[in-house]
Amino acid sequence: MSDQILLRFLSAGLIDVGGDDAKLGKLRETASDLAASLQKTPSKTSSFALIAFDPASPEDDPVITEVCNALRKRWPTYINTFSGTPLLVLRALLLDALVQAASDERVGVAFVTSARNALPFIEAGNEQSIWAEAVLEIERRVDARAEAEWATPESIHVPHMKYSAPSPIEISLPEVGIEADNLAEELAAATYAPTNPHSNRNDPHSWGKQFGRLAGDAIADSLNAALESLQFEPINITEPLKALSEAVTTHVGDTLKLVSAATAGLQRRTNLIWWKETLYSPSARVSYRTLPASTVGALMALDLHQQVPTFSPVSVAAFLSETVLSLTSVDPENNLSLRELVGEAVKSAELSPLRTVARQLIPQPGGRGPILSLLAEDEGTFAMNDTQFRARVGVPADAALTISEWAAWIFRELQAARATREVVKAKKPGTKD
Repeated sequence: MSDQILLRFLSAGLIDVGGDDAKLGKLRETASDLAASLQKTPSKTSSFALIAFDPASPEDDPVITEVCNALRKRWPTYINTFSGTPLLVLRALLLDALVQAASDERVGVAFVTSARNALPFIEAGNEQSIWAEAVLEIERRVDARAEAEWATPESIHVPHMKYSAPSPIEISLPEVGIEADNLAEELAAATYAPTNPHSNRNDPHSWGKQFGRLAGDAIADSLNAALESLQFEPINITEPLKALSEAVTTHVGDTLKLVSAATAGLQRRTNLIWWKETLYSPSARVSYRTLPASTVGALMALDLHQQVPTFSPVSVAAFLSETVLSLTSVDPENNLSLRELVGEAVKSAELSPLRTVARQLIPQPGGRGPILSLLAEDEGTFAMNDTQFRARVGVPADAALTISEWAAWIFRELQAARATREVVKAKKPGTKD
């Protein structure tokens, strides 16, 4: 798909290089340069996307300047081919770069979520089919990964325990022998006096009895002397037992990790059902039923974001919308303008946790960025006029959303920001750089 983006713009007559393949090559090289920049700094994804979507993007936006500089490096005389700032060409380059960079799924998440939020409110004209195909392709890929991470397998394969049996223990015994000559002498002595006083008398019974005792003593002494040489050191099996214990411990630990990973999706879904049923905000520590309808959607978006991983199925946003609609205070038909919703989010005490997270996740852009960037900048007041608002977020200030749609919007932006975040130093409200 990425190889075809510029060709599709050419085929649709949206950009013209006069049939010069060399010029097309320079455009492709520029798009590849921009894609490499995105993969190096994923946090620019939302800004790139919001400019690329919008035919009315301001020409002085930093993203436009960056694309012009990249094009100039590859094609110093491009200005002779296009009159003025070739905004459509620059936006085509951005789309091509976004699609290429989306091989990094962090970029893919930010691109798709930005598209889902902004594109419905922007007139894409003849570009719409190109955008739609690009968004759907990347969304399918990102969602496939998310579904895999949330899935619970039917069975778990546990590998065999890794254990090498120790070598057999060898026991060496000394050679054992009875001193036959000594034993013979002792037996002979048992036969004759004075050892056997009955040897010269005609009393065979008494003699035999005395002989048996004396011969037994002689034989026992010989055997005991031989057995004394059989002493050997005790066998130490500490190391084999220790190795077996460590192997069993490792195997059980690995098995538990497999079980935990396999059931993580099920546990996550269970926790979300509990959250939906309780309708309790872990960040504000209050029931959602006690909050104003104008703020509850954004707070629920934050709470859901903090419970799920970055890669979450598209259905999670739908789950959020349905949870918002379960509140009796939320009118599913009531629409509020983005200006009203952002203004409320900037000043609401209940949404202070959301503004804190926004400051942690969003770099301060010099130009267009997500709505979260407005929450990261402002607190207490919102004085931006409609023209400034349109230039900053790429969507008209009077664009109307229901509370459930607004919740999904904020949730998507939070997911995109977390996917592409860099280390952002939080700045206290009211402080200057």
